[in-house]
Amino acid sequence: MRKLLALATLAAVSALAANSVAAQQLAVRAGISNVNPKSDNGTIAGAASSVDSNTRFSLGASYFLDDQIELTFDAGATTFKHTVNLAGLGDVVSLKHHPISLGANWHFLGAGNDGGFSPYVGLGYNWTSLSDVRGINALAGAAVDVEDSNGFTVALGTDIAITEAWFVRGEARYIDFDSDVTLAGAGIGTANVDPWVWTLQAGLKF
Repeated sequence: MRKLLALATLAAVSALAANSVAAQQLAVRAGISNVNPKSDNGTIAGAASSVDSNTRFSLGASYFLDDQIELTFDAGATTFKHTVNLAGLGDVVSLKHHPISLGANWHFLGAGNDGGFSPYVGLGYNWTSLSDVRGINALAGAAVDVEDSNGFTVALGTDIAITEAWFVRGEARYIDFDSDVTLAGAGIGTANVDPWVWTLQAGLKF
């Protein structure tokens, strides 16, 4: 199912590019993003799990096909760090993750180059690689692993034009993020992270 979603996203992006008469602008963005997992993160090893939030620098690039359609690339400037908590055991796993997203935004009021707001909605696909997965405290030294994840994204946001070139972007992005967890090679559950990512960035159009 996720492979079909990825193919559908890439097909939609390709179709938008093919139908565009002329590309208007490139833009680069930089700022901060907070990855805030949902409150209930599933059952692992028979216990309720929760994943904490984390804030890091983030980067992005945009390609505006016209005044309304924008293709996007977004990624963490550094890896995000989280701990996994199990009810009754406390924090038992620490890990890092690096998200990369491709998508398309629709600015339904136009790109707003004249000092106005430019709200948008977007769809995309996210690939998240996990690293430095370690058992801590009650699971210190245990062979714990958490699989990489990929899934669809939905974004809501707005750009605020400061000048013709500079703008500020605020965005809330939902990511479908589920990862299988193993202990000594045996499956012990799935972490249903499904975070909202809150982002504030400054951007420059060329």
